[in-house]
Amino acid sequence: MKYIHPAAIGDAQLISSSVPETDHAAWSAGTAYTAGQRVIRTTGVHRIFERLLPGTTATAPESDPVNWLDVGPTARWAMFDKSVGTLTSSASSSITVVLDPGQICEGLALLDLDCESVVITASVGGTPVYSRTLDPVLDTTPIIDWYSYFFESIARRRTVILTDLPPYVGMQITVTIAASTGPVSCGTCVVGRVNTIGDTLLGVQLGIVDYSKKSTDDFGATTVVERGYANRMTVRASFPADTLSQVASKLKAVRAVPVVCIGEDAIESTVFYGWLKDWGIDLQLRQTYYCSLTVEGLV
Repeated sequence: MKYIHPAAIGDAQLISSSVPETDHAAWSAGTAYTAGQRVIRTTGVHRIFERLLPGTTATAPESDPVNWLDVGPTARWAMFDKSVGTLTSSASSSITVVLDPGQICEGLALLDLDCESVVITASVGGTPVYSRTLDPVLDTTPIIDWYSYFFESIARRRTVILTDLPPYVGMQITVTIAASTGPVSCGTCVVGRVNTIGDTLLGVQLGIVDYSKKSTDDFGATTVVERGYANRMTVRASFPADTLSQVASKLKAVRAVPVVCIGEDAIESTVFYGWLKDWGIDLQLRQTYYCSLTVEGLV
């Protein structure tokens, strides 16, 4: 069991992106807007705003909720907005971003992918120090017989996790997401420090927390209002007794911080963006301690 603690990605950390930030016209204080008109803020917040009331205001949209509605991130920044459900997409069959996190980063996570290949390279002072090519399209999990081989739809892995980036200060990371034809997209891109809690034990439980509303009237008719849901995982991990203080400190440090939780690298369903909702450490044995964690994903 481990997690990637995300590094903050802002204007200084995103060196370049092949996705243009041209979703709408940039907001201008001197322009009269009609209700429903959308603009973008390309400085600082990188968000899309929709005008609620017609008129002109000198206050920036992010500071004027009376007149402006925050619709979401711009396409370029959707993969860095620390939320799920938003996508950075490109119709040109590739997305390339160059990051300089400004801190040591051993881990990288790409979630909610739709592509055919991923290439990760890193350099320090122009000298290459890391290179990795992955092929998310080759997910053969559904292929269990010859009929599946010939007739089952191609299933793409939607998650790429790396925890072996070299820990260099000043390292620039280049991520290229591509496909031979058609659009590509990425929901979340996270780089950061990798923190290991312990060895994941058998018995991991996966599930969801469903926020849909179900109500039944006096006549027995049931109405369902579909809402979002959050992934949920319960896991036990073992670790040496002499690392108790370090493990406890790592868990306390992210008690209210979304992280990329990794139950098992090779099992995609145990990797998601969320927080450690609850945890406890069992101190019964002398040499080995056990930690029970409940992880809940972002909706």
